[in-house]
Amino acid sequence: MTHATITHRPTPDNPLGTNRRSCADKLRLVLRLNALNSLVFGALLTAVPERIDDVLDTGHPGWVRVVGVALLPFAALCAWLSTTSVDTLRRVTPEIIVADVTWVVASIATVLLGWYSAGGAVAVLAMAALVDTFALLQWVAWRRISTR
Repeated sequence: MTHATITHRPTPDNPLGTNRRSCADKLRLVLRLNALNSLVFGALLTAVPERIDDVLDTGHPGWVRVVGVALLPFAALCAWLSTTSVDTLRRVTPEIIVADVTWVVASIATVLLGWYSAGGAVAVLAMAALVDTFALLQWVAWRRISTR
């Protein structure tokens, strides 16, 4: 058996049988998906805020555009981070996770405050669920590369 085979074998302290490199690769993939999601929705919110606001029914398409513009550098940060070393992943990923969790909390708060139509609330909560999934997957992979 080669060393690589042994490092991928499940053990009591590594039940998934993953090594640090494969966890870093998984984290990079999730960051790329987060970047793509942020880029697509950032571009949509920026380009057609009135149409998006028709669904959300906030009455404030200007704020919809502001959110879209803010997503674009976040997308760039996630994309950049997905190309960096494991040490940089370990240092910077917590900031991405905090930003994602903040998005989820803000989404829930604005829904509870009644900022959207029923359809808008569903759309906002669906996006919050996706962003929460990114945060969770990033956290799991980050913990695995940080504890090795």
